[in-house]
Amino acid sequence: MSPAHMRVRYSAAALWALARRWGAFVAVFAALLGNYAGQAIGWPALPLFWAVSLTALPGMAVVAGHALIATLLAWALREALLPRRWMEAERALPLARTAAWTADAAVVALTQAPLAFLYLASWISWRLHAPAWMRGLWLGSALALLASLLLGLVLGVLLLRWRRQPRRWRGQLLTIGTAASRQPRVWVALLLIPLWRGPARALGLWLVACFTALLLCLQQAWLVPEHLRWWLAAYAGIALLSASRGMTLARRDLQALADASLPLPLPAKAWHHAQHLLALSPALLAWPLLVAMLMCGPWSLAPLAGPLFLAAGLLAPALTLYLPAAAGRAGDEVRAARWLLFLTVWIVLATECLKG
Repeated sequence: MSPAHMRVRYSAAALWALARRWGAFVAVFAALLGNYAGQAIGWPALPLFWAVSLTALPGMAVVAGHALIATLLAWALREALLPRRWMEAERALPLARTAAWTADAAVVALTQAPLAFLYLASWISWRLHAPAWMRGLWLGSALALLASLLLGLVLGVLLLRWRRQPRRWRGQLLTIGTAASRQPRVWVALLLIPLWRGPARALGLWLVACFTALLLCLQQAWLVPEHLRWWLAAYAGIALLSASRGMTLARRDLQALADASLPLPLPAKAWHHAQHLLALSPALLAWPLLVAMLMCGPWSLAPLAGPLFLAAGLLAPALTLYLPAAAGRAGDEVRAARWLLFLTVWIVLATECLKG
């Protein structure tokens, strides 16, 4: 059996297990959206028609941004596509370079296939309705769809190749550990340097991206007040996703540093609190701006839902991380259900936080 075949079988099993675990929650969320879920089928392909209507460079930028969604999907599922133990096993085997490239391309294509079918269904739905303003854009949008899928596949494969690169940070930790006499400098060395150029660089990029996304939601809410509720709902979803995924990355990327820093004179639960604060940092930093925008904007807050929405800006992300859950698989399902519950409540508050 070839390495590509083995990787595809393993990744297919891992992705199917993930789909079974989250399928029920996706169905519940779609039911909550009601008619909007059916109307949203046209959204995925809409940027492609917009790209075709633009000039060359802006249109190419829109297609590239559209392809990044598939690339981010492959990167988010990288543990299912390329587990660390697979990388160690592949280094020990005399595999040709083309075999590794073929395996990476196969598993990325497998991961992006559902998204490709969604894009195709969205494009077909527009083609069947054939609105007048889309005349002359069909061939160009089909080519843009193909370019988006190919670019997403190539970028996903390149990200998996980058994941194989060795991380040289253990020597840096031993070097900075000798300066453990001053706590602030220790934490700069143990957190900021790994976030910038060490093992937690993925976590650092995630936190920066989430904080930027929260700022963009607030900016759009201020500039387009007629769509304020939608942008507040997007803010809620990004804040919860930022905290939950940030905590997963913090535990994964910082655990080795936490184990290696045991000889240092640090408080008992210092790493526990540091990981939680890092995961919550985008929501914590954006929350004062959220309060200022809602208090100073040209609208009136509902007397009950408004303050509850602002309180949820701090409580909902923190409760998803701090509330305990049972151990094992049941604990993961409890956390997922709790996350979906907090998201639903927060989105409902977002839609009701304004008067009128």
